[in-house]
Amino acid sequence: MANHLKQAMIYENDERYQDAISEYALAILEEPENPKPYLLRAMLFDEGAQFYEALSDCNSAIKLKAADSVALNLRGEVLSSLGRFDDAIVDFTAALSEAAALSEAPTNAIYFYNRGLAQAALAKLDEAASDLSEAVALDPLYGGAYNNLGLVHYRLGDYAAALYDFSKAIEVRKGFACSYTHRGKVLEKLGEDQAALADYDEALKINPHDADSLFYRAKLLSKFGMIDEALKSLELLVATAPKNNQLRALAMDELNALKSVIL
Repeated sequence: MANHLKQAMIYENDERYQDAISEYALAILEEPENPKPYLLRAMLFDEGAQFYEALSDCNSAIKLKAADSVALNLRGEVLSSLGRFDDAIVDFTAALSEAAALSEAPTNAIYFYNRGLAQAALAKLDEAASDLSEAVALDPLYGGAYNNLGLVHYRLGDYAAALYDFSKAIEVRKGFACSYTHRGKVLEKLGEDQAALADYDEALKINPHDADSLFYRAKLLSKFGMIDEALKSLELLVATAPKNNQLRALAMDELNALKSVIL
């Protein structure tokens, strides 16, 4: 068992994922009562978007060792990927219960974060805000949690809180364009258009083809009467965004409307 498990982990480290999956299968055959190879193979299946296979392995691991917060959290993530958010919340709650005695704040933060995302997906926004707030309290450097907490506060109409959240996300997690874009949208809601434009510009420094920033930047530039600059942003969006991107279609409409005004 140990040899197959060790070899599987070597393959995984070398990014030979199919070989690793095969070795985990041999490890399971040799010692079917050991949950570890089930769990490790589930992680690989999850990363490869093979969610039903991952779910089956998670179920096997948890059947063998019910009080495993890592397995419960992973199954919750898989269930979320399958759109089964209510079931996912049950697993994240169980993971939090099992992990509580360990007092490992970063781990607990991840579980609160995952449950918060599931709550948000079900439009349980107050519950989502509570969980995401717990995540950042436990891990003050958790940029993703700040960013998603900002999205929840935005949906709740609490723009002051959302502004704080996105600002914290930018502070602790450098290099992510989306937090600047989200903060720009909040600033627009607060009537701070120039500050919003500056945030869209910052986002585009990080990702020059960010569709959201290009679109909202163009809308603001049009509002300011800077039509030529607005057209450039919209044309870049149309040229670089995937054809199924909803903002691309809206950008084409905006382009046609602006060009008709010019003509």
